[in-house]
Amino acid sequence: MDASSYTTERILYVWAIRHPASGYVQGINDLATPFFQVFLSTYIDSDPEEFDPSVLPPNVLNAVEADTFWCLSRLLDGIQDNYIATQPGIHRSVKRMAELVARIDAPLAAHLVSENVEFMQFAFRWMNCLLMREISVQNTIRMWDTYLAEGADAFSQFHLYVCSAFLVRWSKKLREMDFQGIIMFLQSLPTQGWGDHEIELLLSEAFVHYSTWHNAQSHFGKNK
Repeated sequence: MDASSYTTERILYVWAIRHPASGYVQGINDLATPFFQVFLSTYIDSDPEEFDPSVLPPNVLNAVEADTFWCLSRLLDGIQDNYIATQPGIHRSVKRMAELVARIDAPLAAHLVSENVEFMQFAFRWMNCLLMREISVQNTIRMWDTYLAEGADAFSQFHLYVCSAFLVRWSKKLREMDFQGIIMFLQSLPTQGWGDHEIELLLSEAFVHYSTWHNAQSHFGKNK
């Protein structure tokens, strides 16, 4: 096992022991990666994605591990109901996302319904892994920088609007696809070439939706 994997395993083990109601849920390991790379980059001059942490002095690797653990813990404290039994936080967010997209882009929402596409079939992963499997780690770090600036609730609240803007971004293509095409496209989105510009545009679109809809809770039905 390489140093990075061993460090992540230790972080997740300690977190699971400290949070018995959650334990380890698949996807949490992804959330440690941005923090690990940010703290690792403090000690190196090369690309953290290509760097072998095993060459670091033990005290440096321990410091990176500790900082990653505490930041991951702080993040998960705000979205812990995403990772307890039955993951109610994710189900609630996906339901809200479906209602929000119906307001933002009614033709897209209607097309998804007509093709029997359920939001849970693609948006569960977007909520569970905070879009980390859809965009690069560097894109994620840029996005999380905004989340952290927005406040403690951004990973649960603002992320909903980012996911909605992310889906609507592909509206024209999706409305030309059938069920199989939609699912396959959403499982392998063409974001490989994305940089800061695309992420900043996505965040800007999400902020517009947030400003418009966040305080208009009636579009989420009776349950906030």
